[in-house]
Amino acid sequence: MKKLIAYMLVFVLGFGACALILNRMGYLPAPGSGSGAVMQVLGKHAAVPIGENAIADATAKVLPAVVSIDTTSTRSVPNPFGGGDFFGIPLPVPFQAPKAIERGAASGVIISKDGYVLTNNHVVAGTQDIKVTLADGRKFKARVAGRDMRQDLAVVKINASNLPYAALGNSDDIRVGDWAIAIGNPLSFGNTVTVGVVSAKKRTNLPVGPGKVIPEAIQTDAAINRGNSGGALANIKGEVIGINTAIYSTEPGEGNIGIGFAIPINTAKVIAKQLIEKGSVTYPYLGVVVADLSGDLKAWYEQNGYKSQKGAVIWQVQQGSPADKAGLMQADIITRIDETKIKGAEDVTKAIQKRKVGQVVRLTIWRQGQSRLVGAKLAEMPPDQG
Repeated sequence: MKKLIAYMLVFVLGFGACALILNRMGYLPAPGSGSGAVMQVLGKHAAVPIGENAIADATAKVLPAVVSIDTTSTRSVPNPFGGGDFFGIPLPVPFQAPKAIERGAASGVIISKDGYVLTNNHVVAGTQDIKVTLADGRKFKARVAGRDMRQDLAVVKINASNLPYAALGNSDDIRVGDWAIAIGNPLSFGNTVTVGVVSAKKRTNLPVGPGKVIPEAIQTDAAINRGNSGGALANIKGEVIGINTAIYSTEPGEGNIGIGFAIPINTAKVIAKQLIEKGSVTYPYLGVVVADLSGDLKAWYEQNGYKSQKGAVIWQVQQGSPADKAGLMQADIITRIDETKIKGAEDVTKAIQKRKVGQVVRLTIWRQGQSRLVGAKLAEMPPDQG
């Protein structure tokens, strides 16, 4: 009998010790967690509730602020009679050039509770009718508050209040490999979520059409298709980090192959503010075409006395521009704009974009072995300049 009691005591103590060890290792619910708690083992030491999903949590924050945008536009169909007249005599209406109705479907992001929606310029350009459908199904007629062709951004306004609006993140903080969540209205299916990563940062001068270039973009492999234009690219915190705008495809008209692009939200914030306030964007203009100091160009300057490894070479000076009036010349190297050190051509563009029209900037340049200080008063960028 004593042996039986001893065996039972050893068994109970052993069972208790095993339970304690499993609890410490995360394989059992902690005391007090409740009989309804369901746990899932992830690895050796982690235990998390089933259903916890950071991507779903982030999506839930952004999704209510993403809208579908439906547009209607008209275009003239070629007329076999050659136009609206016949040897100067107006043709009757049945013989005039017919109009074709074109419909488009895209996406947008609500950025204020009073109904301002950020989208792409190419979504609303040339349209006569714009309708916005919210995530909850409500529909509104919209008007264009402002458009910017250079950055392919636009803001439309709907008459509504107390709307859910997106939290806008900081696109300068993103890293290659960070989660990227694309939310939009691909192929008119309605709000759709796809997931990938930030594939690359600062893709510059991307051609997106005849004569159209995106100055800078975020690249992602989150699936983006027709209709995603103007939608949100979000991070794992549920903050919008970009506005989806274009994809690269092997053949025109083909779908996603894992290479999509979004306009950084830091750029979009600045543009949207001006579009809301005055309906257009004013760009400061210096009037130079610059290039990085690299390769054979760098070697040539080193041979001619330039000792620094950094700078932006002036490739061309636009006639009549502020740079021309200030006396800047081809082959000058810009090393500093005000207090900003210039490491390459991109730094010149960014430095000028941060200034205002009419502002005088001080440029430190290197010319023929000497450092010089030149002042230039920035003008408004002409319409024909990119």
